[in-house]
Amino acid sequence: MRKHVIALLVIFLLVFTAGCTSNSDSQTNETKTLNQNGVSFDYPGTWVVATSKANDTIASVADPSSVNAGTGFAETLVSVQRINRTGTFSSMYDQNYATLFNNSSYQRVSESNITLGNVQARKNVYTVDDNGLLKQQRAIWIEDNNQIYVILCSALLNQFENERQNFDLIVNSFKIIN
Repeated sequence: MRKHVIALLVIFLLVFTAGCTSNSDSQTNETKTLNQNGVSFDYPGTWVVATSKANDTIASVADPSSVNAGTGFAETLVSVQRINRTGTFSSMYDQNYATLFNNSSYQRVSESNITLGNVQARKNVYTVDDNGLLKQQRAIWIEDNNQIYVILCSALLNQFENERQNFDLIVNSFKIIN
C-alpha cells in the first residue's frame, strides 16, 4: 500500500510540474506587433520597443533582460534601418561589407541569398568584438523601390543560437507597408 501512495505522489508531482511548464511556455510564446515608420513585424511578448544608437534606424526592439549594466544598452536586439539606394543594391551591399570586414573586429561567419515570402534578400552573419564583448549579428538586406531595409539581429556570441527563434519570428513576419 505504501508503494502505491509513493507512486501516486510521484505521478501527482510530475503532472503538477508539467502543468507549470506548460503555462510558462504559453506566456513566452505570446507576441506583440510593431507598426512603425512604414514597417511591421511581430516580436516576443517579453521584449520592448527600444531606441537604437545606429544611424538610419526606423524600428528597434530588445530583450530588456539583456541590458548591460555598464552601458545601459540591451545586448539582444533587432533594429531595422532604412537607407536610400544611391547605387545598385549589390554595389551598396558589397561596399558595406568590404568596409566592415576591413576592420579586424568583424569576422564573417556566412553569407547567402535568401527568400523571405516572395522577396529576394541577402543575409550576412558575422561576429564582432564590441569593446571586449563578443557578439554575433545577422543582417538581412531587402530592396523595395529605391529603399534598402536592413534587419539587424544581434546578441552576445554565447547567446545568439538561443535567440534564433526570436530573431526568426521578427525576420519571417517583417513587412514593408507602402
